[in-house]
This record gives sequence, C-alpha cells and structure tokens, in this order.
Amino acid sequence: MKHRRFNLRQYYTLSEQARTRRIAMMSIAGDINGPKWVSDELYGREKELEILNRLATERSPGCVIVQGNEGTGKSSLMEAIPWEQNGWVFVTGRYEHRQTTEPYSGLVSALDKLVELWAVNNSRSEVCQMGDFHKLINQDIELLQNVVPGIFAIVEKFNHGKKFSRNKRMGDLKRIHQDPSKGYLTPDSVAVAAAFLRIFSFLSSARPVAIFLDDFHHADAASSDILELMAYAAASDWTTSKNRVLVALSYRGEEIENNKAALKTLHSIQDFASENVYNLHLEDLSVDSLNGLVASIVNSSLDTALPLSTMIHKKTAGNPFFVSKFLRFARETGFFTFSTVTYKWEWGDVSVLDQYASVSDNVADMLALTMDKLCIATQVVLKVASCLGNIIPRRVLAEHFRSFDENGDGHISCPAVIGVEAHGLDYLLDNAVDAGILVKSTTQGAYRWSNERLQHVAYSFIPTAMRAELHLKIGRLLWSLGIEDDEEWMIFMAAGQMNMYAELQSDSSLGNEVAELNLHAAKLSLKKAALFPALEMLVHAENHLDTVGRWENCYELTLDILTNLCETQIKVGSLDQAMEIARSIIENAKSLDDSFRAHLVLLNGIVSGQERNFDLGIEKTLELLKLYGEKNPKKMFPGQSCVEKKKLKKLLPGGELEGLLELPDMVDEKALKVQTLLMYHLTSYAQHSEKQKSLGWFASVRALKASCKYGISPVTNLAVLRMAGEFKSEGHLKEASEYAEFALLVSERIPRKLGSSHGFVRFAAVGSVFSAVRSFNNCLNELLEGRADCLRSGLPKEAVLASLGYITAYMCVGLPLASLESDLVSFAEESKHFGSPYTVQQVFLFFRQTIANLQNKVDNPTLLSGTVMDQEEELKKVEGHGRAMSLRDINVQRLMLCCVFGDWGAAETVLDDLEKYLDAPDPFHFRSHFRQCYMGLAAFGLSRKATSMARRKKYQIMGKRILKSFATEMKNGSVNAFPIVRMLEAEESPSKEKYDKAITACARLGLVHHEAYMCERAGLYFESQKDEGWSEFYVAQAILLYGEWGATAKADSLTEEYSHILKKSSLRESVNSSLQGRSRYSSKELDSLRTIDWETFSIGSDGQ
Repeated sequence: MKHRRFNLRQYYTLSEQARTRRIAMMSIAGDINGPKWVSDELYGREKELEILNRLATERSPGCVIVQGNEGTGKSSLMEAIPWEQNGWVFVTGRYEHRQTTEPYSGLVSALDKLVELWAVNNSRSEVCQMGDFHKLINQDIELLQNVVPGIFAIVEKFNHGKKFSRNKRMGDLKRIHQDPSKGYLTPDSVAVAAAFLRIFSFLSSARPVAIFLDDFHHADAASSDILELMAYAAASDWTTSKNRVLVALSYRGEEIENNKAALKTLHSIQDFASENVYNLHLEDLSVDSLNGLVASIVNSSLDTALPLSTMIHKKTAGNPFFVSKFLRFARETGFFTFSTVTYKWEWGDVSVLDQYASVSDNVADMLALTMDKLCIATQVVLKVASCLGNIIPRRVLAEHFRSFDENGDGHISCPAVIGVEAHGLDYLLDNAVDAGILVKSTTQGAYRWSNERLQHVAYSFIPTAMRAELHLKIGRLLWSLGIEDDEEWMIFMAAGQMNMYAELQSDSSLGNEVAELNLHAAKLSLKKAALFPALEMLVHAENHLDTVGRWENCYELTLDILTNLCETQIKVGSLDQAMEIARSIIENAKSLDDSFRAHLVLLNGIVSGQERNFDLGIEKTLELLKLYGEKNPKKMFPGQSCVEKKKLKKLLPGGELEGLLELPDMVDEKALKVQTLLMYHLTSYAQHSEKQKSLGWFASVRALKASCKYGISPVTNLAVLRMAGEFKSEGHLKEASEYAEFALLVSERIPRKLGSSHGFVRFAAVGSVFSAVRSFNNCLNELLEGRADCLRSGLPKEAVLASLGYITAYMCVGLPLASLESDLVSFAEESKHFGSPYTVQQVFLFFRQTIANLQNKVDNPTLLSGTVMDQEEELKKVEGHGRAMSLRDINVQRLMLCCVFGDWGAAETVLDDLEKYLDAPDPFHFRSHFRQCYMGLAAFGLSRKATSMARRKKYQIMGKRILKSFATEMKNGSVNAFPIVRMLEAEESPSKEKYDKAITACARLGLVHHEAYMCERAGLYFESQKDEGWSEFYVAQAILLYGEWGATAKADSLTEEYSHILKKSSLRESVNSSLQGRSRYSSKELDSLRTIDWETFSIGSDGQ
C-alpha cells in the first residue's frame, strides 16, 4: 500500500487553506482598470465573532454549530478567528456532495492534518511524545488501519522510521473477490468513535484543538455517529484543563433535511443540556451591514455608498456570495470606474443596476457570461471537473482527455485538450482562477472550486443528453486508476459515478461490472465500520446484478453481494429483509459452506428484536451442527457432566489442562465453523433459556474436545472460561480459579485482532471467578484493563459491562465516593453512545443518585429521586422483563440506603420485593455479593424491628440463610466473604466482642463503609445498653468513617441525631485492643476522637 501524506482533499496546509479561503471571501474583483477590491472585515457578524473570539481567547472547549444558507459566509466566519494566535491548533475538513459515499472523508482529512501538525510541533518540543502516541494508535491498529491509514504513515515518518505491524489491508484494491463463506470482521462504529476520542484526547493534551468540519449536510452516516460522540465529549466534562477540544460544524439549513443521519446528529447535539453548545445562525446581510462592506470596498463614506448598497441589496437579498458576484459583474461591465485624478471609485446612476439580473435568481446566467469569456478548452475542463470533487484531480482530467470524443466536442471534449498532461492543464485552470471560479493554492499548486454553487452551475452547462455517458466514462476511469494507484477515494467516487449514470438512464441494471464495483466499495466501507454507506452501495450492487439467471450465470458474485447485504442489514436492524435474503441464499447455495454466513444471519434474526426466541435459536443451532456431523443432546442426562469431564481429561495432552498450550493453531475450516456455532451461538443462547441452560456447558466441553483434536481456535479461551464458571457454581473455587487463569493464558496464544475476545475473557474471568477468591480491591485494575481491551477489539457493549462490574466492585470495597462520581458520568455517556440497552444505561443513573443521596441532605434519602433521576419516571421508560430488572436494581440501591440511614419501614418493603432474587444465579459475583450483603444486614435488622412476630421470625430465618451462604463462600476460600460473615454474626446476636471483630475484619480489607456501619450499629447497641461512653466512642468513629467514605449527608445526620451524647469526651480509658489494631488509623488518631467538640463538628471542617 502506498501512503501519501495527503490525498486530493488534503493538498492544502493549515495556513494555506485558511489563506485561500480568506482570499475567496475578501477578494471581490481585480483588473488593470483599478485597485483590487478586497475587504479585511466581516460585516454583520459582530455577535458571532464576539462568541468565537471569547472561546478562542479563553481556550474554552465546546461545540459550535454554524447554520446558514449557501453563501452566508459560514466558513469565512470560522476561519476569520485568530485561533493559532490564541494557542489553538486549528484544522479543517470538508464534506463534498460528490463524495457522500466515502466514509469519514471530512473527518479523516482534518485528523490527518492534525496529526501532521502535531508531529511537526512535537519534533521541535523539548519533551518528545512520539513514542507514547505510537503506542496509543498501535493499540487501536486493528480498528483504525482501514479508517485513517494516513496517520500511521505520518507517525512512521516522524518516528525515525519505526514501522507499525499492520496486517494486510482487507481493502487491497487489486483483490476484489474474497471467499464469501469466510466473511469479514466489521469494526463496531462506536468502537471506532471511542478510538477517535482517544486520539483527540492525546493530541489536545499539549495545546487545545479546534476542528472545523464544513458542509456537514453532506456528511455520511458513519461520520455523523462519530461526530455526535465527539461533540458531546467536547461540550461535557470529558474535556479538562489538560485536554480541550472544540468541535465546529457548519451546514446549510435548506439542505440538511435531505440527510437524515446528519439531521439526527444535529438534533442530538442541540438537545445536550450544556452551556458549552453554541448555535450560530447566519442570516443574509442587512442593508446597513452591506453598506459597510460596499463602502470599504469602493473606499467611500457610508452616506455616499448607501444608495448603491440599497440597490445591490435589492438585487442580491444581502447574500454575501451573491453580493461578491454582483459587484464583480458590475465592475467587469464597466459600471464602476477608477479615477486616476481623485484616486477614488466612481459609478453612474444606480438605477442602471436595476436592469441587471438578480443574482439570487440568475446566478447561472451571470456565470454563463463569465464562462463565455473563457476559451473553449477552459470551459470544457470546468464542465468535466464539475463531475468530480471540490479539489480538481488533474491526473484524472488528463487521463479523461487522452482521446477525442467528437460527439462531445465543445462540451466534454475538444481538440485543444486532447493528450494534455496534468501539468499542462494549469494554464487552462489559471484562466478560471482569474475569473473567480477556482482558487489555487500558492504552495501546493492544487485547484479547487471557490464555491460549491459554481461547481453546480458548471455542471448544469453539460447538455443533459451527454451527462450519463460522461459519468459512465469517468466511473470506469476512476475504477481503473483507483486499482492501479491503490487509492480508495477513487473507488468510492467511481461507484458514485456509475450509480449516477444508472439514475440518469433510469436503468438500475447495468450488469455485473458495476455490481462488482459497488460491492468493492461496500467492503471498503464495512472495514471502516461505515454500515449505512456500505448498505447503500450493496443495495446498488444487488440492483445492478443481472436479474435473469443471476445464480446460474454469476454465482460467486451473487453469493458475495447477497451475503454481505443480509449481514449488513441485520447489523442496522433490518431483520425481516436480512432474513428473507438469507433464506434465498440458503435455497440457492451450492454447499453448506457457501450458505454458512446466511445461516448465522438467520440465527441472529431469531434471537433479536421484540419476538426473539432463544429456545428456537438453540433448536436451529443444533440442526446446523448436525449438518456438520456434530451430534449434541437436546438435554443432559443425570451424571453426564462427570462423564464428559473424564472424556475431556483423556483427550488433553498429558491428561492436564496445560497440555492445550502445546497444541498448534486450528486451521480446519469445518472445525472452526463448528467452534463458532458452539461458543458464539449455542452457549450464548443457552444462558437465556430456562429449559436448556446445561447445553451451554456441554457446548463448551465439545469445543475443548475439538481443540484437543484440531488445535487452539479463537474461542478456545471462551470454552475454558465457561468450564471455570461451571466449577465455581458447584463450589469448587480452587478448580474454577485454575481454569480462569488458564483461560487468560490461552488468550495470549490467540492473536489480538478486531473482534478478539481477550478483553471479554479478562473481565468475565474477574467478574465471575476471581472475584470469588480474590480481594475485590485486587480486581479493580483487571476490570479496567478488560474494558480497555474490549474497546480496542471493537467490542464497546462488552466494555460497558466491564464498566458496570468496576463500579459495583468499587461500591463493594467502599473507596471514596467523590472519585467514583466522575467515572460514573463518563461511563454513563459511553453506554448511551455505545448503544447499550436502556436498562443498562439506567444502572449508572441508579448509582449516581445513590451517591448523591449519601453526599447531600435530601427529604427522603432512601428514594432514588433527586438531581440525577426520579425512580418512578425511569420505571415508566421500560416495560416487561426490562422493567423488572430495573426495579430490582433500584431496590438493591434503596436497600443499601435504608440500612445506612436506618429507615427500617422502607427496608421492610424493599426487602420483600427483593426476596425472589435471594438465590437467583448471577454471572457477576460483585453484583450478587452487593445485593446479598445488604439483604442480610436488613434481614437481621428487621428481625428486631419488624411489625409482627411472624415477620421477625421470617427475617431471622432469611438472615441466617444469607449468613450460611457467606460462611460457605468463606470456607471455599473467599476473602471477601469473611468481613460480611463477621458483620452478619454481630447483627444476629449483638455484643461488643462481635462488633469489634466485625470492625477489625472490615478495617483490614479497607472496607471503610462497612466499618462505619458496624461502628454505628455498635454505638446503637451500647445506647440500648445505657452505656453512653462506648456509644459516644463508636458513633464518633462512625461519623469520621462515613466522612472518609464521602457520605457527608449521613455523617452530618448522625452528628445531629447524636448531638446529645457527642460532647467533649471525658473517656480516658484505653480502647479495645482490637480497635487499636485498625489499619486505617493510628492509636494517636483514635485518641483524638475523645477531644473533638461534637457540638460544633461537621464534615468538611477540621473537627476541632
């Protein structure tokens, strides 16, 4: 692959692009008859300039949305701000109407420029960060190598030639045909978005970054998704004083309605409840603003210019673009003259201007007059160039003019340009620059249209009868050059040209040639995670296929197109269409291997949507496995698990699990397909089936047997982990831990690539197995690493699950609440943008409101209703099984708050609602631990507080049952169960000795929240025993510990409630030796509790 620093859309450097854009805005006209007309000021944009200048000078992050009709100066406004002088790195990208099929075109253009500028600045910096940046993007290479290949080439250039270990691009433009049975791993678009965020976060750490994307109404759907996330990040707490990013988008109000994806993104951004989102609406200039512009150009007073400006406003409606064209036309026709005597511009009767055409209605006519003054050769070049992008691709034009087309003479061909070389076009294009139609880069020598309207008008001059054939010729030329030069943008544009030909000819069946081209472009889009652009091209490809005998005459191409089409449709949620096409493939496929991917689409369709049926999915998976010769039982007979384990052990090399690592990689295609069905389908579906859960375990055993026979596969680690989970559920924690550890070792044998399961295996091993035998504190970093691995592998939804595991574990160990709050905000927004189910998104809200209730005084701290959310409103947003799960998660948080705030009336109601989940299996140990802990504490508390003797007995039995469960875990080796057992024992039969043991156990594991609770409960116990001294001592400790945890509302409440005993203590006897052994405080700190004036104490003060 040949990488160029910039493609055709990237010929302009930062300063050059800004300079040429400003010239297009300021330079109105110039000739030998007088000074050039320029304006060095933007008129009528004072309010917008004030806002942007403030953002620039204050270096404020955020999102700026600039709306305005064509020609209102949106680009000029953004580029008139002195970003660089205020310390920003300012880059621009532009979406073009001729390149809407190319994913991320504007965003990639801007990112390439940003990386180039950063690399140059970094090379001059005292501290080189190139190594860190190399490491960052190398971690995301599987996600990004097909999306932004240019940045890798740039980094290699500036990093002393150090190369990336890139895989062969799937999009090798010389290899169109692939094996349709194998398919491709398509990155998740939100994972790509997360990778973009990481890059922008890194690049903005040295200097703030402002990225301006022009003409967003032409953006592709993939760009829209990424920019929505980037805009939110820039306008939210994601940006800090160290990482500041400003995202600016401009669009035309009259065209945005035609782009549903871009419109949705704009609505989402504008709905952000953030003061950092700025909406700027540019109107046409008023007469006064226009008069200021005209007076500055002709160098006259405002009063003198007013009649002239009034007439110009009448003819142009005040549109800046139309004003510039009108003034240029008036000057060229001799209305203005420059006096060499007075050195001032003079003009005649302004009423003469009324005879001129109104530019807003007849801009094409005025341009026609301008073009008529150009030579025929220049006119022909402009007409052909109008079919291409904003940047004029001279090589493409030169290739087009290799031969003479007599039928197109004077329009799309002429003798004067036949055989002209690319550099030979400069003279002809320079004529268009002089006429104000094109703009030329003074450093790169590239040409571009000065305004999109001019490009449209030039296209309109091509006779309608010639347009279709011209698009066809250009399309074939671009396809040929794209493959020859390995240029993706040419392939995308070629597909667009061919499809435009079909549209003009009203012919949607061009034959297999165009179908193949659209398929090729679609595959490139899929590797860039651009699903909707890919879907559009696959639909075109299917339409272009020969309708008669397609399966007989072009089997391979038909299979490839339809297989990719149904896979893409199911990814975007079009289940019915996807399943219909999949059935057609299965019906016509020549072999089971050819239809394998279609079978997977059917399986995914069965278990998706509102009518998903996991039992039917299991049935169809078993039928497909049977076709591959894999017999599986529909249910397990008693004792079969033991039989299967013994069979597996015999197959393992040396009879030990470690023997798997000695095996080669699995290469047998049939075995790989069977492994996919077993682990990604049968095991997954069985987890959601009440009738056939055991089949998941059986599938894992079969997958391991296949690995013993054929070698290590990409899912062998999942099979080992599934076995670990089975051992854990049976109480064999030692074996479970060994298998989970081995699953991680097997993962290291499997290459890391897009879609790999490394991150999932890591966080699942921690959440389901290691959490049962290791301290929760030691699991936190593992969960974060698993989350990062999931993101880099393109598995964002799995990353969200890892985030949930991290937060639950964090709450279990009682680390400071304030630190968790910022993580919760970030994780919650990730879950939203990563498309997680709303029930998952809600859990982050539940944790946030719980923390808010612990930190702030509210009327009812045991209700999840406040500044973050309202529990009743949230429950209205979900229904069915989802509502039941959300209610469960709400009640778990509420039960914790009931215990902490001592609201036993509410605790009784909540505990009754949670009783059905007492023995419910949970794949993540943190969650069941958190729930059962507070159910046990509440049960023993209610055994003394319940309203009736029968209910007290019920809760006593429930508490003992939970205590027994934790005691069993403790005997099996769970270090996290030990302090819970001590706490429940103290609550079951309170005594000073038991409370001291519970406090010590909590302190040794650093469980400050549980330590605080036990101190409070001990204080209550001694208060009931009329022992005011010890009551004061334990309550005082509880207040400090709650404060350390961050539960300031609880600490203040406890201070107020026990103000009658919390006075300057006269207690001088030494405290219990077990309390002096606390790991968090020294004996000196314990003694200080006795001298605090509790009448004036509050959390946040020094306490003395």
